[in-house]
Amino acid sequence: LTCRKRKKRCHRDAMCCPGNRCSNYMCVPISESVLSPHISALDEHNKLSTKDHSWRKSGKAHAKHSLKGHEGDPCLRSSDCSEGYCCARHFWTKICKPVLRQGEVCTKQRKKGSRGLEIFQRCDCAKGLSCKVWKDATSSSKSRLHMCQKI
Repeated sequence: LTCRKRKKRCHRDAMCCPGNRCSNYMCVPISESVLSPHISALDEHNKLSTKDHSWRKSGKAHAKHSLKGHEGDPCLRSSDCSEGYCCARHFWTKICKPVLRQGEVCTKQRKKGSRGLEIFQRCDCAKGLSCKVWKDATSSSKSRLHMCQKI
């Protein structure tokens, strides 16, 4: 099968022609800024494959997983994303989004199963933080806004 050119529909990066990637079901050009973090990992992979074939026994999966996604990259699960990112829904696709820091608005998980309806999913709060109701000192009304706060 031939590769898909720029602005053609796709489901994953492998469907697009070299120099392009699949973003929101469309083949788009890979910009230098997106490509640069991956180049060093590819160079490392090439060194391993040309110098020493012993990596096949111990770390074949490791070489494959060194290319973890950054913000906006498509993913299936959080383990596909770099540290500090999670895999969350954005419209009808899933992308790597940053884990929430202190003071950022978060989504309080309600009942199990209700989270599946969100089309703009947020990551959870970072370690040591909890998603709590924001208590604004100036407001006497009961706030429904949740923010990441220290436990």
